[in-house]
Amino acid sequence: MLDLAFQTFARRGYEGTTLRALAKQLGVSHNLLNVRFGSKANLWRRAVDARVARAAPPVYAAFDAPGLNDERRLQQFLHRFCRWALENPELVGITNVECRHASWRLDYIVDGYLLPFKQRLDALMEKVATMRPVRPLSTPALMSILVQGVGFYFASGPMLERIGAAHEIAASHLDAQVTLFAEFILAGLLPPLKNDVAASAREPR
Repeated sequence: MLDLAFQTFARRGYEGTTLRALAKQLGVSHNLLNVRFGSKANLWRRAVDARVARAAPPVYAAFDAPGLNDERRLQQFLHRFCRWALENPELVGITNVECRHASWRLDYIVDGYLLPFKQRLDALMEKVATMRPVRPLSTPALMSILVQGVGFYFASGPMLERIGAAHEIAASHLDAQVTLFAEFILAGLLPPLKNDVAASAREPR
């Protein structure tokens, strides 16, 4: 029930979703949803909470990955987030719908999820910056690249098909594409160290 509600909110938006239409899709009475959730607003909150609770743990785990230094944690975080963007198109969709307009739903997403996540990412980026140079990309910009960039790409199969790029997200190619995105973003975020540049210059061409 919550999965279907979340998918519908992500695709049609809050205003475009009605409890009556959801009840019809579920094959239950309109009154059942009212009794169970009390209101459309409460159903939206419950649906968002349920989906985030299922999707977020693998990404959050990278912040405290044992046995790794902070640079390696950042690398693991980016790989996991690119995987998250592939596997959660509805979460990408709901951010596209809700994050462009001020509303109580935006407040709910920002206060409950985005700000706590940003704080963890800020802390990790600050630790990495004490170890090596990091380009001055803000964490909100990085989050936008990951969600609205990588996430939009993986959620846009029909568009990719129309422009002749559907093979890029074929099942056999997905793992490679996730890795390519993660490594591309890492290369932009972490400039080569001086020793790495010198070693590269000495390599025969």
